[in-house]
Amino acid sequence: MKITFMPQNITEAAMENESILDVASRIGVNIDGNCAGAGTCGKCKVKVAKGSVDQTVENQCAITEAEMSNNYVLACCSRPLTDIEVFVPETKAINSRKEKLFKLPEDFKFDLNITKELIKLEKSTIKNQLNDETKIKKELGCDELFFERHALKKLPLVIGKGEEFTLTIIDNYVIDVEEGDKTEENYGIAIDIGTTTFVMMLWDLNKKEIIEIKAITNPQGIYGADVISRINFTNSDENKHLLHEVLINKINEIILKFENSHEIKHDNIYKLIACGNTTMSHFFWDVDPTQLAVSPFTPVFSDYKITNAMDMGIAINKCGTIELLPNIAGHVGSDITAGIVTTDLMHKDKGHLFIDVGTNGEIALTGKNKAYTCSTAAGPAFEGSSIFQGMRAANGAIEKVVLNSEGVEIATIGDVSPIGICGSGIIDAVGQMIKSGVVDKKGKILDRSKLEIKEVPESIIERIEPGVKGNQFVLYSDNKKNKVVITQKDIREVQLAKAAISAGIETMMEEAGISLEELKKISVAGAFGSHINLENAINLGLLPDVPLDIIKNIGNSAGIGVSMALLSKKSLIDILDVADEIEHIELSARGDFQDKYIKAMMF
Repeated sequence: MKITFMPQNITEAAMENESILDVASRIGVNIDGNCAGAGTCGKCKVKVAKGSVDQTVENQCAITEAEMSNNYVLACCSRPLTDIEVFVPETKAINSRKEKLFKLPEDFKFDLNITKELIKLEKSTIKNQLNDETKIKKELGCDELFFERHALKKLPLVIGKGEEFTLTIIDNYVIDVEEGDKTEENYGIAIDIGTTTFVMMLWDLNKKEIIEIKAITNPQGIYGADVISRINFTNSDENKHLLHEVLINKINEIILKFENSHEIKHDNIYKLIACGNTTMSHFFWDVDPTQLAVSPFTPVFSDYKITNAMDMGIAINKCGTIELLPNIAGHVGSDITAGIVTTDLMHKDKGHLFIDVGTNGEIALTGKNKAYTCSTAAGPAFEGSSIFQGMRAANGAIEKVVLNSEGVEIATIGDVSPIGICGSGIIDAVGQMIKSGVVDKKGKILDRSKLEIKEVPESIIERIEPGVKGNQFVLYSDNKKNKVVITQKDIREVQLAKAAISAGIETMMEEAGISLEELKKISVAGAFGSHINLENAINLGLLPDVPLDIIKNIGNSAGIGVSMALLSKKSLIDILDVADEIEHIELSARGDFQDKYIKAMMF
């Protein structure tokens, strides 16, 4: 049987016992599979437009009757009985958002260690028998110059033609030799490997310009929504290597697209620098991350790594360098060291809080000449993964919510009918429900009778209805069984996530001896931080209660920081210094964190 995935218009034959999700994963069609195919998260819903499937859905809560009546199925639990055509929800919206969150600091200075030199040597004579290496060194005025074996093998081929040729030099190493003048062909790639999405940036190193930014759904997502799920998947050597392999294959796929779109050769891409959380760093470097899932969460490595492209199987110049920025601790990775250098955080002269909210919540704090960092297990609630109708920031996701006397006002990505709710919408919805009194301080969605006593507007009260476990609040309904709701369980998921982040912030501020009044700046990183309503984030306790004007959205700080490392030797040194200087606080080892966490569960 064949499966045609739309709107990608990709057709592939399903092998025996393969699910729709299995086939999608095999051919690179991105479908969220956060529970690793267990059928419990409901994020892999696709619509069957043609043909029939065999469904084995044990967890009926993962898909509603209305969705099933509209031919939606769980891709992980459905196998084709005939040739089928399925529609996959687009994730273009979240990717385009991430692509816009990029801007180098105004005071950034380029300091490249890659150069291309045009050379034409005089022919050797009986009176001048200097070897070619020595003649090149003299021509460039550089005694400390070393040739990679690959480049040295190419040298007599180009010199023998008696024409000018181009050397590519990284630091003092010649890594390639090309016929003719190829000095303008000089490219590099920076990658932020996120758990959910990774961002690849192609740079013209001569022009010091970014050519293209590509945000891609992390292909590892079908093996689990978070790093622990993916580590648990690696229960065999084969699976450990598989999660490395799918990353490398996707990177090479995007490099090929860069080549075709911009008419460049991969041989002229000479450097690729990556950052990511510690688990992603281990997967990228093909190192077993198992011990990161159990106490004391010790990584196999943390330091800066470098190798050549041939060793990694990455499709750039075979002698080009593949570099990985340093991590700080088991759950504070190089995405944070990269992000920190995009701010003035390490000046340490004022209370400055850095927050990167994702599946993990990484936090850094400086002030009083001290620097601390920690990681909190926020979970995937703010990325929609553990929310009943949560979804990525794709078309149809509710992204803004306002409750007022007239009822509920919502806005969706793409300005289309709602089909779910994304992270910024979740924060808005819960923040507004708290502000209006629909949710009490303990996180309970109140009954209609209690809301009437509190004189909550009838237009709000009428949206309360019984759910599977407690009340739920209807954000949208078209009177045709299509609705988007916030459930009582959703509120609990938000409580868990925000409590982890809030307690982590409080613990670090206490350790540093910095009061709320001494906090002069908060930098919120990532696509999430750039789209949330700050007032609602403060309402639900995700961010400290400070004046809004000291909170700054800084965009994709990890992507910016890793690009800075590509483009500047000084920035790379600064990142190495951050990893050495900042002190990590292991929250699980502190008795006071649990107390703060329980207290922070209250709204």
